[in-house]
Amino acid sequence: MSRVGFVLRLNRAANALLPEVESYWDFNVPTRRIVHVLPDYLEKTPRGGTDGLVSRKDSRPRKGVSQRLPRGARKRQSQARRGWDPDARRRAWLADETGTILRSAPTTIGLCYPNPYHTAMSSLGYQVIYRMMNQRSTIAAERIVLPDDVSEHQRRRQAPLSIESGRPLADFDLLAFSVAYDLDITGFFELLSLGGVPILRAERQPYHPPVILGGPLTASNALPFGPFIDLAVIGDGEIAVARLLDAIEEADSREDFLERADGVDGVWIPELHGDRVPAVQKVSVGVLPAVGQIVTRHTELSNMFLIESSRGCPRFCKFCLVRSRESPMREPELERVMAHIPEWAPRVGFVGAAVSEWSGIREALRRVIAMGKGVGVSSLRADRLDEEFVQLLAQGGYKTMTVASDAPSQRLRNTMAKGIKTRHLLNAARLGRAAGMKRLKLYVIIGIPGETQDDIDELIAFTKECAAIMPTALGVSPLVPKLHTPLGDAAFAGVAHIDRTLKKLRRALGGIAELRSTSAKWAWVEYRMSQGGQDAGPAALAAWRAGGGYRAWATAMQEVEERGALRAAERFELWPAAGMR
Repeated sequence: MSRVGFVLRLNRAANALLPEVESYWDFNVPTRRIVHVLPDYLEKTPRGGTDGLVSRKDSRPRKGVSQRLPRGARKRQSQARRGWDPDARRRAWLADETGTILRSAPTTIGLCYPNPYHTAMSSLGYQVIYRMMNQRSTIAAERIVLPDDVSEHQRRRQAPLSIESGRPLADFDLLAFSVAYDLDITGFFELLSLGGVPILRAERQPYHPPVILGGPLTASNALPFGPFIDLAVIGDGEIAVARLLDAIEEADSREDFLERADGVDGVWIPELHGDRVPAVQKVSVGVLPAVGQIVTRHTELSNMFLIESSRGCPRFCKFCLVRSRESPMREPELERVMAHIPEWAPRVGFVGAAVSEWSGIREALRRVIAMGKGVGVSSLRADRLDEEFVQLLAQGGYKTMTVASDAPSQRLRNTMAKGIKTRHLLNAARLGRAAGMKRLKLYVIIGIPGETQDDIDELIAFTKECAAIMPTALGVSPLVPKLHTPLGDAAFAGVAHIDRTLKKLRRALGGIAELRSTSAKWAWVEYRMSQGGQDAGPAALAAWRAGGGYRAWATAMQEVEERGALRAAERFELWPAAGMR
């Protein structure tokens, strides 16, 4: 047992909080009896030569349950409550997973994701850190996800259980949260609250586990999490996390752990550093690719093995965090990527901000298809598509052509340095139809600085043209200015403006194209959190405690500085905050 774990356990024992039996423990973007013997329905033989992995063959997916309950809902809900068993649920998840790591070790880490299971297991970064932690002989990491039925957990006072052993959240030596999105902070609150761990760092006792933060969110703005965490890994986590694991193994107290962590590049310790957040870490191509660990059908990316084809992007889109200047394109060799793809995976998902820019993508698709596997690509640029590329996607199981316009007009695409022309997007629709795909999905951002009604009119006319080629779905999101981008100091367009634009689009495209949009009000909440300083964290906590509705957020944000993170960056000269546009 590591000394830090030993001290934590002594403190728990002194407070009558330590179980008598020992057990097991985004990153870089929201739980009961201890299992010591693997359940009979789990295979105990490793798959793919990886020590400690438990694998299962895939089974047919069950039919989904609608969230909108039909007639007789109360009766069925009552029946479901009588059979409610989170321990049985986690065992069912385990039974359908391939690649699960079940092990025991002296120091235990609860790897928390503030979203439900089906979202958590679609995160490549979360899986990478899970495997990385479990490669240490003295550390066992187990996953803890936000329950699907938070209210029922609250009603029954049931703590979140780890998936691997059913261990309650508070009984781990350390809690590591992977957060992808600003508003995931409410899932962060839910997990700590359900687990019986004080949310505010200042209210925790020595026997409570330290709380660390990582994930994609940290590359934008981690400041609102400051009052709640012991430390955060800012940006790419592979190198920093390895050094933190060294610190965990060597430290003999929480204070010693933080002192050792203070010397790690990319680590932010709020109580020591205040608002001075370190530079976003970027690993070299030598540590790539990131490779998935677990395949399951209970996920957004059903039965798909995830692997990173590249990191960063060669483009300069002004709204994007993963643009070339901040995150340059890093490409591992094709053979290095292909060597990690297991024979047993039914589908392979290539992950990256610019997968279609990866020089090896076409050959990789050919090889995976030749293996009889389905394929997925996380990002497609319309100007990189041709007949061969689209045919490969169709052969790999693609039914929907998904591309991003990202601005409502060609004028604004030029302004945003998107580099995509209207003709590229229309050609993508034609190629998709020719390949037998069923639908075109277009993503577009509205509320861009300088946007006029002429730009929205152009979007309407363009969408109609696409819909004449093949059925079209339009995904519309308001611009939420993010720090570390050229639009980091841009104004939010405003709830009223966004609502008027969405109303116009719905009226003009009703019956022509499917329209899905982010709420203008919640885009405003995201904007306030993405630009907020540490004072935004307690405001978010107050909003969550007041029910979490929009009015609660609007009230809580009244006393919060609107651009707190931007002011902190300017004050400490952390990065060029002026003249972003």
